[in-house]
Amino acid sequence: MTQPNQTGMIKKQKASVAVKEQPTTIKGWIKSYEGEVAKALPSVMTPERFTRIALSAVSNTPELANCTPGSFIGALLNAAQLGLEPNTPLGQAYLIPFKNNRKGITECTFQIGYKGML
Repeated sequence: MTQPNQTGMIKKQKASVAVKEQPTTIKGWIKSYEGEVAKALPSVMTPERFTRIALSAVSNTPELANCTPGSFIGALLNAAQLGLEPNTPLGQAYLIPFKNNRKGITECTFQIGYKGML
């Protein structure tokens, strides 16, 4: 049986684990999902390289930073599962910001390039 002092410490530990701050920027979301992306990637591409590609895509297309995090991470995971490099000169795949006027938000859509199909 635990002593009252230890029980208080356990509750504090659980509370600190439960309160996990969510990232506020797309770049923060990319960093926080790096482990999940690594699981989805094929063995020929490193998670670090894919993360750099994703960060470059946001830098080169600033409108991607305005996309909802869920749509952006979903599109990024689609590219990772297929082993395609999004928004690179190779033309394999593209992350495209799309203004959804009905919802009033910007969403990220995933598009495979014809070179990615080959």
